[in-house]
Amino acid sequence: MAPLLVLVPGAFGTTEGFNKMASYLGAIKTHPRSYPSCNPPDPLNADCSNDIAVLKDTLLSLLDQGLDLVVLAHSYGGVVAGGAAKGLDKDSRKAAGYENAVLGLIYVAGNITLEGETLFEAVGGAYPPFIKSNKPSEGLALIEPAMQVLYNDCEPDPELDRFMKPHALKAFETKSSAPAWQDEGFNRRRLYIRTVKDQCNPSFLQDSWIEKSGVEWDVVNFDTGHMPFVSQPEALAEQIVKFVREVMES
Repeated sequence: MAPLLVLVPGAFGTTEGFNKMASYLGAIKTHPRSYPSCNPPDPLNADCSNDIAVLKDTLLSLLDQGLDLVVLAHSYGGVVAGGAAKGLDKDSRKAAGYENAVLGLIYVAGNITLEGETLFEAVGGAYPPFIKSNKPSEGLALIEPAMQVLYNDCEPDPELDRFMKPHALKAFETKSSAPAWQDEGFNRRRLYIRTVKDQCNPSFLQDSWIEKSGVEWDVVNFDTGHMPFVSQPEALAEQIVKFVREVMES
């Protein structure tokens, strides 16, 4: 049986953004999972560590059901998934007496942070001009213009705005925990989808993150902007299916 694909959206994003891609995954079932720092009731207390803890609980709950998992993380979701999947790779789980595990990690334009590093530091210590801080209220941020920055390779569509929400700035400014991708148990089980035309996480930033990780990723270039789930959902799904088959057989 194919592992369950846990879908972790990027900052400002909702799980609805994965719907088009998920329809092309065939027998692979998905479990979209948001986290508390997206549009939180109390943004001044919505930090990265809480996001990681919530996703970790989700992964453990699914593993307790006897499921194998693959985790796909988009953008800031890479910070959250990296912390949450720590210690859940196949080798670590087997050593602890478990048969099932997180079999692989897929990062789509994923932010890569080292232990103790904030996302704010990872993007250079300054917010890009399209991040509008303290909007629509204190402690929150928006991306504007979203269509130009996130969907630059998509046909203009006002419906795409419904996939986006305000996000807590504190999540970007609190330190990351030790990431799962650095563990040997994920060797040959890391896929990075590099989005070449990305206006949000430019390809040179993605390259720098991959390099600083110090581990080997299977890197696949997509000639897309930041949201290949929307602009090339079928091609992205094909790549995901290929990766899932590979980690099942290894």
